[in-house]
Formats: sequence, structure tokens, C-alpha cells
Amino acid sequence: MARLIYASMTVSLDGFFEDADGGIGWSTPEDELHRASNEQVASLAAIVMGRRLYDVMVPYWHDLLTDPAAPEVEREFAQVWDRLPKYVASRTLTDVHPSCELIVGDAIEWIAQRKADTDGDIEVSGVDLAAQVEAAGLIDAYRFNVAPVLLGAGNPLFRPGTRRDLELTETRRFPGGTVALEYAVRQ
Repeated sequence: MARLIYASMTVSLDGFFEDADGGIGWSTPEDELHRASNEQVASLAAIVMGRRLYDVMVPYWHDLLTDPAAPEVEREFAQVWDRLPKYVASRTLTDVHPSCELIVGDAIEWIAQRKADTDGDIEVSGVDLAAQVEAAGLIDAYRFNVAPVLLGAGNPLFRPGTRRDLELTETRRFPGGTVALEYAVRQ
């Protein structure tokens, strides 16, 4: 059975993943953090993402595979990303990039079944999708990078009323001040 991880989001110290204008430029990782993220992604059995994340991630990272001017750490991520089984949950898409598989039917049921049938870690990314998976009680762990920035407003990572009791299982500080955290859900 897989472990479902709500993961790989950079969040401000005050809990936002996007600023008030919907921007994420403040969350660009330093190289050491990017390399650590590359290692985490390489260890995944799969990633399940929502539509918004798919729209941003898939074209960008696949374009980097053939961009000789791309920074080395980003090309490394693109290579890892390319090999990773990727699934997309969307109510509106009818087709996805050839490197991905579109989830047909009820995404939460599909994810629960994939969790039961898979060994290793499956990352669930995209705030809207992850919130639905979280509400279904399927998340086993949370993995975030907390950036040393206060935004004051923006799109919050967690929806009002979210409550989970967690146990800190991993922490790592990076030179730029970002702290990577992993928490397991207490059973």
C-alpha cells in the first residue's frame, strides 16, 4: 500500500502558496533546495495532480528537456519529471500530454484504489485536488517547504476548518532560510 503525501508546495510563513496577485515568484527555490526536491520527486512511485498544476507544470518541465540554456538543476528535475508516472484529475480535460494519464471517473475513488494497489509514495499536488483527498481522509503525510517570507494575503494552503493532528518526522534547513518539513498524520 502506498503512502499518499500532500507535497512539494512552497508556502509562506503565514500559510499562503500564492500571493494576493496569484503569483508564486517569491517561492523560486535556491539550487540546494531544488536538488533536494529533485531527489524527493525521483523517489516517488507516482504523482497525481489537479488541472491547475497540470497546466503549469507539464508544458514547462517538458520544454526544459530540450532547452540547452536551462540551468542544470532544472534540467535534472525535467528528466526526473519525465520518467515519473503522472496522473491528472480534471472534470474538464478530455486529453492530456502523452507523458500523463487522465483519471476517468471519480478521482477520489481512483486515488484510493491507486493507493491500495501501489508500493511507495504517491504525491498528491494541487491545492484543490489535495483538499478533496484530504477531506476523504486519504492523506498520510504532509511535505512542505516553508519560505522565509510573510505575504499578508493570498491563497491559503489549507481551507478553513482543516484540522489534522500531525507528528513531525523530518526537517531540513537550507542556506537561504527555507525549511523543509514532513509531518505524518497521527492515527
